This record gives sequence, structure tokens and C-alpha cells, in this order.
Amino acid sequence: MERVAFQRGPTVALVLGGLGLAVGVIAGLGQGFYQSWLLAFLFWSGLALGHLIMLAVGHMAGGSWSAMILRPLEAGVSLLPIMALFFIPVLFGMNALYVWTNPTPDLEGYKLITAKLAYLNVPFFVARAGVYFALWILAAWLFLRASAKQDRNPNDSAQIGYRIKAQSGLWVVVYVLTMTFAGRDWAMSLTPAWWSGIYSVILMISQAITAVAFTIIVMVVLARRSAAVDALLTRKRLQDLGNFLMAFTMFWAYVSFSQLIIIWSGNITELAPWYTARLADGWNAVAGFLLAFGFLAPFVILFSRWVKQDRRALVIMAGWALFVQMLNLVFFIVPTYGREGFPITLTDVAVWVGIGGLWMFFYLRRLSAHPILPINDPRLKGAEPHG
Repeated sequence: MERVAFQRGPTVALVLGGLGLAVGVIAGLGQGFYQSWLLAFLFWSGLALGHLIMLAVGHMAGGSWSAMILRPLEAGVSLLPIMALFFIPVLFGMNALYVWTNPTPDLEGYKLITAKLAYLNVPFFVARAGVYFALWILAAWLFLRASAKQDRNPNDSAQIGYRIKAQSGLWVVVYVLTMTFAGRDWAMSLTPAWWSGIYSVILMISQAITAVAFTIIVMVVLARRSAAVDALLTRKRLQDLGNFLMAFTMFWAYVSFSQLIIIWSGNITELAPWYTARLADGWNAVAGFLLAFGFLAPFVILFSRWVKQDRRALVIMAGWALFVQMLNLVFFIVPTYGREGFPITLTDVAVWVGIGGLWMFFYLRRLSAHPILPINDPRLKGAEPHG
């Protein structure tokens, strides 16, 4: 089966990753390195986890569209062990990131924070993170192993595919449960006196958006390099991916607005300050931008069937969706640090490029190491270009 080679891509990604991390370390020596690392880690690990949930959903749904994007999704899922390694600096920087590691009586919300220390303590935090990554890596290994087995056994491909589909529902449940707690541990606990039951849901749908948007871009690039992918990436299947992007964007806006309305209308002293900081001067412009250009404009544009069926137009919308989710993560995380002036620093950009460069290096290596389309996947049997 055909493989797609990326001759210069992995090298360029590796060089950018190395330079980015070097600049990030040097620029962040004084302060802020761990803040930048956590911000970049949440985005790139979220992208890998988004691939995991879309892989499970694709197996459950069936259809040629899900088999068509199988290899890009598997390439993203294969990076979860790398993301576990990238979590180590977060552990080293816990004292600089999380105020609950050493609460003092003068800390705002001190009584609420101390009441949560049975859950928010370093040993339990580390143990939970180990469980999350163990389950995610196990899911990735099982999916990748079953896919490789299906490639080698044409006679048993249908049975293997059925087993994968039967197990995918379980992994969707595992993903939702683990990300519910991981979102609270890694991001929400930056403000430990604050709590929201919707917070982790927003992170999960953001991961799905980034995965779908990234996959759309990758599929269009692959279609230029592979005649087989080009034949399968019809206007109808492209529209299917565009519909996912539109539906996920709608749900992201819904849960984000729901969280705002519930917390703001509750008018609880411990909860309102989270949004007060994010609707203050400077950040209120970001909030308005996310509403107008992160949801309303893309929602209207993606209603167009032409946009979802045109490769160039859909790639532009996918790239915009990635930018919006990056900005949304900044909006969620950076105000916690209380930075003055322009909140994005050189360290933020450098570390983001550094981790992203290494992410892309391993992603492209994995993508080029296997046939670009599954060999014996029954979902592709009889699939003909249409639309």
C-alpha cells in the first residue's frame, strides 16, 4: 500500500522544536517558564487526546469517512507517551504553578483551599496523573495494535473491526471520566477556590475541535501527495468533516456561555472573581473576539455547503478554529497568573513552538511509517468516490 513521505517536514519540525525550547528556557530563566510550559502542554496534549476521542468515535460510527482519516488519527494518538514525558516539567514546577501546594493564611480563599487539601495534595495529584496517562496510553496501544493486526490479516479484518468498534464505547467513557478530573487537576486548580462543573467539558470539546481541524488540514495536504487519498476525499466526505467542525464549534459555544450564565447569575463571592478577571479591561476584548469571531462568524460561514465542500475554504476555517482554541486556552489560563501589560511573552511563544515542533516531528514520522490508508479495513471496501 502507498505511503506518503515527508522529506523535509520532520527535519524542519525538529529544528523548530529544538530552537523553541532553547529560547524558551533562556527567556524563562527569570520567571514564567513553568507557566509557559503548562500553557503549551495543555494545548498539544489536548490535540493528542482529541485524536484519541475522535478515533474512538470514528470506530463507533463506522463509515468510509472514519476509515479515510484513520492514519492521521492514529499518528496523533501515538504521541500520548511523548505527552506523558512532557508532563514531567509540570511536576517540577508545581510549587510555582499551584498555590495549593503551599497555602498560607493570607491567601484569598484560604479556608476553601485547605478544605480541598485531601484531594489537592502533591502525592495524590501525581498518582492521578499517572492513572490518566496509563489509561490513555493503554487505549492508544490497543487501538494501534488492533489496526496493525487488521492490516496483516485480511481474512479476519471484519471480525477485528467489530471488536474495535465494541471496545470503543468503553474508551469514550474512560476518556470523559479521566479528562473530567485531569481538567480540574491541571487547569481549574490554578484557582483552587473556584469551581465549575462545566470547565472540563469545555476543555474536552476544545480538544475535539482542534483534532478535527488539524485532521482536515492534514487530509488536504495528503490528498495533494496521494492519488488514493485524493480519490477518497470527495466533496461529500469533506462536508462530513466540516459538519463535525461546525457541530463541535456550536457545542463549545453553548457550554462556554452556559458556564458564564450559571456562575454569573449565581453571584457567589468565591466563583464570580474568575470571570471578573476575564471580563476586566484588556481581557474583555478577548472575550468579545471569541464570541464574535470564534463562534458567530465561523458558525455562519460553516453553514455554507460550498465552504464545507471546498478544500481551500475548509482548510482556512480549520486553521482559524485552531487559532481560536489556542486563544481560548490563553483566555482560560493566563489571567490566573496576574500578568500586567501584554499577557503573551516570548517564553510563551518559544515554548509553544518548541513542544509543537517536537509534536509535529513525531507525528510526521509516525504518519509516513505506515500505509496512508488502512489495508484491510472493511469500512473502505467498496468505497467509491462520490459527491
